[in-house]
Amino acid sequence: MSNLITVNRFGKVLIWVWNRCIKKTAIPYEELDFHYPDWAFIITGCIFFGVVVGVTLLYFAFIKQ
Repeated sequence: MSNLITVNRFGKVLIWVWNRCIKKTAIPYEELDFHYPDWAFIITGCIFFGVVVGVTLLYFAFIKQ
């Protein structure tokens, strides 16, 4: 259960950074729940962690032989 909470929080931070830096939209962190559903945070966090794990595995499988 704590992994899902961590993924949810990290996804929320990623969406907040995206809105602040890329889209230049001023949405406070506390109000993200009103603009996006919870599944968006979970999917964003899972995709990010999947990319990080995938790149790490590829690095150790092919480059670090």
